[in-house]
Amino acid sequence: MHIEKNMFENIFNTVMDVKGKTKDNIKARLDIALYCNRKNMELVYDESRVAKPRASFVLEKNAQLLVYKWLKSLRFLDGHASNISRLVNIDDCRLYGMKSHDCHVFMQTPIPLAFRDLLPKGIWDALTEISHFFRDICSSKLNVDHIERLQTNIVETLCKLEMIFPPSFFDSMEHLPIHLPFEAKAGGPVQYRWMYPFERYLFNLKKKVKNKAHVEASICEAYIVEEISTFISYYFEPHLRTRINRVPRHDDGGEVSSSGNLSIFSNTGRPTPKNAVRGRYLSEIEFKQAHNYVLFNCDELRPFIQ
Repeated sequence: MHIEKNMFENIFNTVMDVKGKTKDNIKARLDIALYCNRKNMELVYDESRVAKPRASFVLEKNAQLLVYKWLKSLRFLDGHASNISRLVNIDDCRLYGMKSHDCHVFMQTPIPLAFRDLLPKGIWDALTEISHFFRDICSSKLNVDHIERLQTNIVETLCKLEMIFPPSFFDSMEHLPIHLPFEAKAGGPVQYRWMYPFERYLFNLKKKVKNKAHVEASICEAYIVEEISTFISYYFEPHLRTRINRVPRHDDGGEVSSSGNLSIFSNTGRPTPKNAVRGRYLSEIEFKQAHNYVLFNCDELRPFIQ
């Protein structure tokens, strides 16, 4: 979990040239002059000034703005990830408040899409391979033969990254992915071993703190009150709304008669507040997506699809 987070931060901050967080800094360029044969990445001394040539793995300013604007408009499925667009600051060209799960989702899905047409093909291929490695190693079903292929491929992928990024990019954290296939083979799917559920639960416990002078007492008291109220709610009348029988978040009130219309329009909906979103027309792509959704989710059309 934290391996993936640190790998994502190092890759993203270096490619986007985030000030203070990139691994491609002045000290890294000095190391290149000592240990590497990359003349195009060495510092250029001009009288009293020192210039740092832009590396091939670093995006230009215009390309960085395109990536941040794309992230600002990015939307995920409900429950798949948090709203990453809230973490994007286009003016500062930075991401603020990225959690471990946000890095997990970003590493496995948007990384290949964000840099596809902006980086050279060799660099993009290496980043796509490391993204697919974490996606495959986090799969809910693992095959022994596939794990062995991952064990071989991750070594080659890290060698490609060593040919791209400066030596300062690599520390112990970049070496640890080599051991993940063995852990998956010995311990099974990672979903039963990672810390995401525990961190979410600890977050809920921390929200119960009211008296910061007695943190433990506040958490214990709030937890006991919650358990007692949940237990007592089992004896309430069925028509009373409690935590046990409350309406789900996406339930808008059941179904209504379609009145001769298609069955997909039998679900009720909630009106959008006037100040929530402005009215607009659907784009051609959005119109086609809505049209296909209606076609493939109508009971009346299933005989024709089959």
